Amino acid sequence: MEPVLSTEPMSESAMVREQGGWVLAGAIASSTLGFGFWAVAARLFTSEAVGLAGSLVSLSSLATSIGILGLDNGLVRFAARVSRPRALVWELLLVGVGLASIVGLALSVTVLAVSQAAAQQFAVLVALTVVLTASQTSFQITDASILAARKSQYLAYRAAAYGIAKIALLLFLVEAAVVGLFGAYTLPLLVVTVVSFLIVRRVWPVRREDGVPHRLRDVASLSFGNWISGLAYSLPSRLGPSLMLIFVGPSPVSYLFIALQLAEILNYIPESVSKSLYAHGSLRDRLPAALTSSMRRLLAVILLPLVALGVLLASIGMTIVGGTTYGAHGLALQLFLLATLPKAGIQIYKAQFNVDRRPVALVAMGSALGLSTLAFLLVGLVRGVAPDWLPLAWVLGGIVALGFGWWLSRRRLPIEPESAAALTE
Repeated sequence: MEPVLSTEPMSESAMVREQGGWVLAGAIASSTLGFGFWAVAARLFTSEAVGLAGSLVSLSSLATSIGILGLDNGLVRFAARVSRPRALVWELLLVGVGLASIVGLALSVTVLAVSQAAAQQFAVLVALTVVLTASQTSFQITDASILAARKSQYLAYRAAAYGIAKIALLLFLVEAAVVGLFGAYTLPLLVVTVVSFLIVRRVWPVRREDGVPHRLRDVASLSFGNWISGLAYSLPSRLGPSLMLIFVGPSPVSYLFIALQLAEILNYIPESVSKSLYAHGSLRDRLPAALTSSMRRLLAVILLPLVALGVLLASIGMTIVGGTTYGAHGLALQLFLLATLPKAGIQIYKAQFNVDRRPVALVAMGSALGLSTLAFLLVGLVRGVAPDWLPLAWVLGGIVALGFGWWLSRRRLPIEPESAAALTE
């Protein structure tokens, strides 16, 4: 039969699904190839080299999180509305990369000097840390500009290209020890970042006649809200293992940490849909209730069967990853999987608050999630709850934050006067 081509425009839901699919593909490629990189590194390099390089990579990620100030999220909201979108991207790159590089320099010098782990390679490792931090910051800001242009297929291509390139380069730098390992992780990202500048020039014009002049103050307000919200949102995963280490010791923390990492894979799905929804709403300057309801139903259809399957196979999954010792703690993975359900709803509210330009609501919801989860965790630790039940704190914290997000979506805080005006523009 001859194919029948539809000439009707793609629906908003279809656009969000398509772009979200590309974002998800990029996230999967990044995580899969990243895992492959470290698996190969563990077999080719000494444990000392892997440990030092891994620490510097984590340090660079922390510097990026601090220095970027949420500018990537603000860019998604405003890129499609300003008269000079390309100039806005360059300005945010200058601010974000400059600040993140300073933070990366300070952190790497301090940690390497105190630890005295690589005195002979000190200068080279510091330089690579700064380059990695600057590249990661540029990568995230250009990511945001490409996402705002609804060209998310480039995100998937870039993630795959970077993952493959760093694994290939790793094979040629075995003799260079920790410098070769860290260089193999850093240098391909620098090349991909340079290519990203060319993509930005392709997807955004120098000037848009229907745009409005941009003000960094407007971008900064929403960016700061996302920055604080993101830091609060990540508190349980960053501080939770340390708190459990103090109260229950290293052995329980090991399987709880692995269970958390396995469950986090499912969070890629709502995060991808949220990013696509945010970019679409920013381009339209509105986010219809019918569209957000459609995305909630889509996430429910996808996540509920996956979570149910994960709960049934939790012990088997833990056994495959860590052996029978880990398999005995399948309950921890089951609870972490259940926690992904309220987080999916939170991601939809995050997109809505961004489109509505409500930074205070973002901070409030992110803080509700982070602080309530930590509070439930501390109560469980103090009362001596069995370690396998401690992930229940993530479930309860997610439910509290989801309920708070629902309440915020129907009410505006007194200190958010600009958001109402933004909706009527």
